[in-house]
Amino acid sequence: MSYLSRDVRRQMILETAVKVAYEEGLSAMTVRRVAQEAEIAIGQIHHHFSSASDLKAEAFKLSVDQALKHMYEAGIKENASCLDMLHWCLFVENHEDAHHYSKLWKEAEVYSFHDETMRKAFGMVVRQWHEAIMNLLEKGASNGEFKYTRPKELIAWDFIAYSHGLDGILSLGIEGFGHQEYIENTEKFIRSQIDIDN
Repeated sequence: MSYLSRDVRRQMILETAVKVAYEEGLSAMTVRRVAQEAEIAIGQIHHHFSSASDLKAEAFKLSVDQALKHMYEAGIKENASCLDMLHWCLFVENHEDAHHYSKLWKEAEVYSFHDETMRKAFGMVVRQWHEAIMNLLEKGASNGEFKYTRPKELIAWDFIAYSHGLDGILSLGIEGFGHQEYIENTEKFIRSQIDIDN
């Protein structure tokens, strides 16, 4: 591999780790697997990351950064409303990306129960998710798309709690509760929190 600066090489390793996690899951994202995919020596990864937990946590944070960036870019490209983007934030869309990110999220949560590094990373991305939802609520209200009377901070937490819980139920594959039921229930919950004219 040609010479890369420290920051560029670290970013390349992280992006490779995200690719492995996205395609195969966090549990498959071992130092050996990332080194193999990046075509570098294992020692290069240890040079940039203090542990496998550090690599997993940093890759998870990057995956969320990328997901939020993708959402904002798609919103601009498609001229999406803030309400549309709220739906995207709550995993309402039934597409492959949403399923991959949902799976990553669940895996990271499980790791966070017994790994302090991942627990801190998980807390950080939850706050990012919360901030993104608050921004959409504020912008949507400013644009006249909807109104709300409760503090946007509390509404955003309610959205996260609802989406996180219901997505977990959906992943169980229980008969009678599929993606259509998820959409319908989430739409009702959104409308219970904000006033939409139509």
